[in-house]
Amino acid sequence: MSKWADFVVSGIKKGPGLANISHVQIHEDFGSEFGKPDLIDKKTLASHIKKGKKYITIYKKNEIDWEPGEIVNAFIINGETHVRTDNNKVEGDHLGTLPEIES
Repeated sequence: MSKWADFVVSGIKKGPGLANISHVQIHEDFGSEFGKPDLIDKKTLASHIKKGKKYITIYKKNEIDWEPGEIVNAFIINGETHVRTDNNKVEGDHLGTLPEIES
Protein backbone atom coordinates (compact mmCIF):
# COMPACT_ATOMS: atom_id res chain seq x y z
CA MET A 1 0.00 0.00 0.00
CA SER A 2 1.36 3.43 -0.85
CA LYS A 3 0.98 6.46 1.39
CA TRP A 4 -2.31 8.27 0.73
CA ALA A 5 -1.84 11.33 2.98
CA ASP A 6 -0.11 12.55 6.12
CA PHE A 7 -3.15 11.40 8.14
CA VAL A 8 -6.39 9.56 7.41
CA VAL A 9 -9.79 10.21 8.99
CA SER A 10 -11.77 7.08 9.86
CA GLY A 11 -14.63 8.39 12.02
CA ILE A 12 -16.40 11.45 13.36
CA LYS A 13 -17.96 12.63 16.58
CA LYS A 14 -20.97 14.92 16.10
CA GLY A 15 -21.30 18.27 17.78
CA PRO A 16 -24.40 20.38 18.36
CA GLY A 17 -26.52 20.96 15.27
CA LEU A 18 -27.29 18.75 12.29
CA ALA A 19 -24.20 19.36 10.18
CA ASN A 20 -21.60 19.91 12.87
CA ILE A 21 -18.64 17.69 13.68
CA SER A 22 -16.82 18.27 16.98
CA HIS A 23 -14.00 15.71 16.69
CA VAL A 24 -12.48 13.34 14.15
CA GLN A 25 -10.69 10.05 14.60
CA ILE A 26 -7.37 10.15 12.76
CA HIS A 27 -4.48 7.77 12.11
CA GLU A 28 -1.02 8.64 10.86
CA ASP A 29 -0.43 7.18 7.39
CA PHE A 30 2.91 5.33 7.36
CA GLY A 31 2.43 3.98 3.83
CA SER A 32 2.47 0.29 4.75
CA GLU A 33 0.10 0.71 7.70
CA PHE A 34 -1.85 3.25 9.75
CA GLY A 35 -0.95 4.40 13.24
CA LYS A 36 -3.14 3.96 16.30
CA PRO A 37 -6.37 5.99 16.32
CA ASP A 38 -6.28 9.43 17.89
CA LEU A 39 -9.20 11.77 18.55
CA ILE A 40 -8.65 15.46 17.72
CA ASP A 41 -11.05 18.37 17.68
CA LYS A 42 -12.17 20.00 14.46
CA LYS A 43 -10.18 23.21 15.05
CA THR A 44 -6.95 21.22 15.45
CA LEU A 45 -7.73 19.37 12.22
CA ALA A 46 -8.32 22.67 10.40
CA SER A 47 -5.10 24.14 11.81
CA HIS A 48 -3.08 21.15 10.56
CA ILE A 49 -4.66 21.46 7.10
CA LYS A 50 -3.86 25.19 6.96
CA LYS A 51 -0.23 24.33 7.83
CA GLY A 52 -0.03 21.98 4.82
CA LYS A 53 -0.82 18.56 6.29
CA LYS A 54 -2.87 16.37 3.97
CA TYR A 55 -5.88 14.50 5.38
CA ILE A 56 -8.19 12.12 3.52
CA THR A 57 -11.20 10.11 4.59
CA ILE A 58 -10.92 6.30 4.57
CA TYR A 59 -13.54 3.55 4.59
CA LYS A 60 -13.20 0.00 5.85
CA LYS A 61 -13.74 -2.56 3.05
CA ASN A 62 -13.30 -5.61 5.30
CA GLU A 63 -11.41 -6.60 8.44
CA ILE A 64 -7.97 -5.77 7.02
CA ASP A 65 -8.50 -3.55 3.97
CA TRP A 66 -9.25 0.16 3.74
CA GLU A 67 -10.36 2.22 0.78
CA PRO A 68 -9.27 5.85 0.30
CA GLY A 69 -11.97 8.49 0.26
CA GLU A 70 -11.64 12.18 -0.44
CA ILE A 71 -9.32 15.00 0.61
CA VAL A 72 -10.50 16.96 3.66
CA ASN A 73 -10.67 20.77 3.24
CA ALA A 74 -11.00 23.38 5.99
CA PHE A 75 -12.27 26.97 5.91
CA ILE A 76 -13.89 29.61 8.10
CA ILE A 77 -17.31 31.22 7.57
CA ASN A 78 -18.61 33.87 9.98
CA GLY A 79 -15.84 33.04 12.43
CA GLU A 80 -16.73 29.32 12.53
CA THR A 81 -14.41 26.54 11.36
CA HIS A 82 -15.84 24.01 8.91
CA VAL A 83 -14.39 20.82 7.40
CA ARG A 84 -15.69 19.30 4.18
CA THR A 85 -14.69 16.86 1.45
CA ASP A 86 -16.38 18.93 -1.22
CA ASN A 87 -15.50 22.47 -2.24
CA ASN A 88 -18.80 23.97 -1.07
CA LYS A 89 -17.98 26.88 1.19
CA VAL A 90 -21.22 26.72 3.18
CA GLU A 91 -21.95 26.56 6.89
CA GLY A 92 -21.86 22.99 8.12
CA ASP A 93 -19.41 20.11 8.02
CA HIS A 94 -19.46 17.20 5.58
CA LEU A 95 -16.98 14.33 5.55
CA GLY A 96 -18.97 11.85 3.51
CA THR A 97 -20.42 8.78 5.18
CA LEU A 98 -17.82 8.24 7.90
CA PRO A 99 -19.14 6.31 10.89
CA GLU A 100 -19.85 8.07 14.17
CA ILE A 101 -17.55 7.03 16.98
CA GLU A 102 -18.38 6.67 20.64
CA SER A 103 -16.60 8.79 23.24
